Amino acid sequence: MNKFKTLIVVFVSFILQITVFSKVDIFGANINLIIAMTIALSLTLRPKTGAYSGLIVGLLEDLMFADVIGIRALSYFLIGTFVGNDRFRFKSDKNTGLLLSFVFTFINFLFVGLITYLFKGDLQVIKNYLFIPVIIEAILNTVIYLIYHLVVNKIMYIPTYRI
Repeated sequence: MNKFKTLIVVFVSFILQITVFSKVDIFGANINLIIAMTIALSLTLRPKTGAYSGLIVGLLEDLMFADVIGIRALSYFLIGTFVGNDRFRFKSDKNTGLLLSFVFTFINFLFVGLITYLFKGDLQVIKNYLFIPVIIEAILNTVIYLIYHLVVNKIMYIPTYRI
């Protein structure tokens, strides 16, 4: 049942991202629902769910909007894998997710910007978005993470084992 609920969350997030939130411009920044969704799913349901959800949504986003296919998909996949990995053992609480959303917004921006620069040679996009807009995007993504944290914890069945 969690797979169906995850599919619904991913589908709704993708539709909202490409229709509404990619068009909303707040002080030069756009909200990225996919980073918050990937982190929430990875912390709650472990790495495979978050990583593959990010990979699929990122690939669809790249196919629809990007000049170079696979950059966002790889970025979201790496975020989901890193956050949910057992080696790092991040807590599944709200504060850890807020911090990770803030940090991974910067990492996503740098990763996507660097690879785009390597393939296209255009540094102007990075210069225009670097300081204030990326900080605003990071703050907005942390707020969106709170919503995802509440939604995922409310609708998903998370088994608890008592010893």
